[in-house]
This record gives sequence, C-alpha cells and structure tokens, in this order.
Amino acid sequence: MLKNFLIITLILNLICLPTSAAAQAKQKISLLLHNGKVFTADENYFTAEAVAVDGEKIVAVGKTNDLRAKYQATEEIDLKGKLVTPGFNDAHVHFLRGALSLLSVVLTDTKSLAEAQGKVAEKVKTTKAGEWINGRGWDHTIWKQNFPSKKDLDQIAPNNPVYLVRVDGHVAWVNSAALKLAKIDRNTKNPEGGEIERDVSGEATGILKETAQGLVAGLIAQPDAAQMRKGLELALDMARRYGITSVQDNSGYETTKLYRDFLRTDKLTVRVSEWQDFEDSVEKLKAQRAEFDSFKDDKNRLKLTALKGYVDGTLGSRTAAMLAPFSDDAGNSGIPRRSQEELNQMIVERSKAGFQIALHAIGDRANRMALNGFALADNLKGDGIGIRIERHRIEHAQVISPSDFKRFEELGVIASMQPSHAISDKRWAGERLGEYRVLGAYAWHLMKSYNVHVPFGTDFPVESINPYNTLYAAVSRQDVGGEPVGGWQPQERLTMAEAIRCHTFESAYAEFAENVKGEIKVGMLADLVIHSKDLLTIEPKEILTTEPVYTIFNGKIIYEKR
Repeated sequence: MLKNFLIITLILNLICLPTSAAAQAKQKISLLLHNGKVFTADENYFTAEAVAVDGEKIVAVGKTNDLRAKYQATEEIDLKGKLVTPGFNDAHVHFLRGALSLLSVVLTDTKSLAEAQGKVAEKVKTTKAGEWINGRGWDHTIWKQNFPSKKDLDQIAPNNPVYLVRVDGHVAWVNSAALKLAKIDRNTKNPEGGEIERDVSGEATGILKETAQGLVAGLIAQPDAAQMRKGLELALDMARRYGITSVQDNSGYETTKLYRDFLRTDKLTVRVSEWQDFEDSVEKLKAQRAEFDSFKDDKNRLKLTALKGYVDGTLGSRTAAMLAPFSDDAGNSGIPRRSQEELNQMIVERSKAGFQIALHAIGDRANRMALNGFALADNLKGDGIGIRIERHRIEHAQVISPSDFKRFEELGVIASMQPSHAISDKRWAGERLGEYRVLGAYAWHLMKSYNVHVPFGTDFPVESINPYNTLYAAVSRQDVGGEPVGGWQPQERLTMAEAIRCHTFESAYAEFAENVKGEIKVGMLADLVIHSKDLLTIEPKEILTTEPVYTIFNGKIIYEKR
C-alpha cells in the first residue's frame, strides 16, 4: 500500500510541475525573434515566423509557438509581423576609401559646373596656399556638358593644386597648379592604359583618364592615422544604419591593419573580405598572404579573398573598352588597360598560384578580354601545371556581347553587378550604346537565366552605400522619380525575393562563404536585419523609404532605430 502511495504521489508531482521548473527545462539561448516573417533567402525562398540565436549562430528557424515552447532567451524581440532577412553583403564596395572621400570636397549630385566650383571655392577659404584640395563625385553628364577644364578651377583656386575625381573614379579633373607639380606639359606621353586629354594646341586640358590619374594622385599625401580611423568609424556607422553586415572591400591590403585594430577591440561591426592588387607580383601577393595569416584573425570576421584588377574604364567617361565605337562618339572605342596577351599572362600566372581574380570590366570588349583570359587558364587545368580556376569574377559586367553570356556559365565566372548603376546611367546609356547593344547592358536577369551567380553590391562611393537603392533598381529599373513607367529595359527586372538573395546568399558565394552566411538557417552566422516594411509585398516606390529597425551582427544587436 505504501509503495503504491509513493508512486501516485510522484506522478502527481510531475503532472503539477511548477511553471518555474518547466521554464528551467527549456534550452537557454541568447536571442529569440518571433511573431514575424522570416525570409530565409534559400533557393526555395522559404519563409518562417521565428529565429532562435545562441551566441553567434542560428540554432533554430520555424514557427513562433514551437520555438517559444523550446527555448528560453535572454533577450526576445516580438517582430509584430515585420520582415527579417539575412544581413546585406555588399559584394563590391570601396568601404574605407569611400568613407574617406566623404571627408574631402563632396561633389556628388552637384547639378551644374557652377555649383561644383562653389564647393571648391568654399574649401579654398579654409585651406592654406600651396596645400592640396581633394574631392570626388562630379558628373558632367548631369551638368549636361562636356568635360570641364583646368581653367574652370584656375579661376577659383589659383594658389592651390586641385585634384577632383569623377563619380566613377576613372577620370580626374585638375588645375594648372596640379599639372605643374606633376610636370605634365605638351611633351608628356600618355601612360599605358591612360590618356592626358589635350586641346587643339596640344596643351593638357586638366582631364586625366584612367592610369593618367596616377601622374598627379601619386603626389598627394595619404590620409594620416587619425583620418583613417575617422573614416572607418564613418563607414561602420553607415553600414549599421543600412543593415550591411558584410563587405567585400577594395580599399587595399594595408587597410587590413586598421581593420585588425578595430576587430581586436570588438569595434569591427562588419565582416570584411579585403582584396589585394592584381597588379602586384605573385611574390608580393604571397608575402602579403603569409603576413596576414600570421596574425591568425577570425576568418569569419576578416580575411583576404580576390585580386582586384582593371581591364578598362567606364561608360560615363567613354573609357570603357568596346568592340565597336560608342554610338554617340564615332571613332572612340574606349581604353583597354593592357593588351589581351599581357592580361592572359597575368591571369594564368595568378590562377596557377591559386588566387581568385576579380576584374573590373565595363565594355563588351573588356568583358570578352577577361573571359578570354579566364578561358585560357581554364583550358590549362588539365595540363598538370597546377592551375585551379576558382570562382573568378567580373566586376560590373556592364555591357556583354550576346555570345558571351553563355561563356560566363561555361567558365563558372561570377558576374558581380551593381543595379543602381543602371538607373544612374539610363539618362545616356541608350544613346552611348545604341538600340541593339543596350540589350546586353545591365542585364542581370539575362545573366541569371544562364545560371550565372550574380552577387549584388553598391560600388560606394560611386553610388550610395544604401542597399535598399540596389533592391529598388533591381526590381523596378526606374529612377527615384519613378521614370520611366514600367521600367527601363523592363525585361531585366527581378522579383524582390531574387534581389534579396543576390544581395545576401549570392554575395556570400562570391567570397566562398555560402556555408556560413547569406541564408537564415541552422548553423549560419546570426547576421540579420529587421526591416521597417515588408519588402516582399510593398510597391517599388516604398522600398526607397524602407530602413532597418534592427541590425543584428554576430548574434548581437548593433543598431536599433529610435
């Protein structure tokens, strides 16, 4: 009898287990997001309701009731129906250098030459005679005129050398003082891959294209340590406010030292994949890798990936290398940076050494040159010389000849694209390319139809670092005013689900990180964005006013909109 009584008592105690004890039975985690719309960005575009995070990793994705029943979180966020996506990964950005440019004369969106002159004149007032005045962001196509000249700067800055980079970074506008310091006169020869623009008398006009910029840029002192830190703080703040948790950066190997300082003090709130310089020798590149590896950084936070090189210039400056002359500039087919033979040699040599290569190519000729080089390296794989072609990339892939889309797929070349360029360039791209050639321009939908990996980036500071602008351009093909109705070349529009995946998973794939980030699933790094609006259902115009409510990086809230 006593034995039966004890068994019944034990059963009753288990049935009546106190709430506090039941709670203790739950698995403890650090963060739970629930009652929302979780877009996982996987290949099936699956959506869930809740995400459980413990430490830096995602431990569960599913329904709110299931996850709340299983987990006890130190911190919970009731999403109240809001959309959650993976953190944005900017696959092509000049992260630190772009931020540093904001500390100089900012000419972005100046509507006229006079407005640009006014900004430079203001800087002259606070600059000592003889000191350099630097800036960037001017765009003569917005001013609706040809390139400006040194005379336009001489009249407002006669006693200061001035160096102003065009919005695309491929043309510099300088004054007479800068030309004099660089010893550029009528006898100075054009450097390989560049051009010193001259007037009818042979005098330099003050416009330096492509590699010719280096004749002056090399005279300007680099930012000091304080400016570098200030620039990085500015860049990180922008990233947090825009939901950017990863960047693939073209600021140069030396910047990794500053990133490392911020990482060691837990201030580096983006994951950085830094690029090395394709122009450097293989020996130097290997030495940099060896030095970098000696620091034993967390590869999920700071790493080296691709070698960045240039094949040509840009459409806006008419320096993109084209198979035929520009439709609005007969006789001009752009400026290749080097010959096909030299490019091939460099690609093969660096592929053989095991480096991923990312080549800037805008024009159809430049893209073909890059593909030709990659094809040569690919063909040599079976010859026993140790070449391994690994996810080589073409940055921008802006104008492609019809026969070359298939080659991207066949060679496994990634097309790293920036949709915001299309809505910036549509003012003049049709006239510059012609009605047929434009069909292969900014063609991310066509590229994806060939099963090519298409990661998205912003190319900041050429464009805004705001990823919502990228999404808007990708799905609408319209400018911010909603023109043209239906979109420019509307056959290239993507769905929002596709666009988000390009800015998350595809970007992760481009840096060999698709197994650790880019999707919301168990085991992935907990880099997440909670958006103010449901990007998957709103009208395109509303994308431009969407913003993060929370940015979560490495499992921690690093930004909350107040």
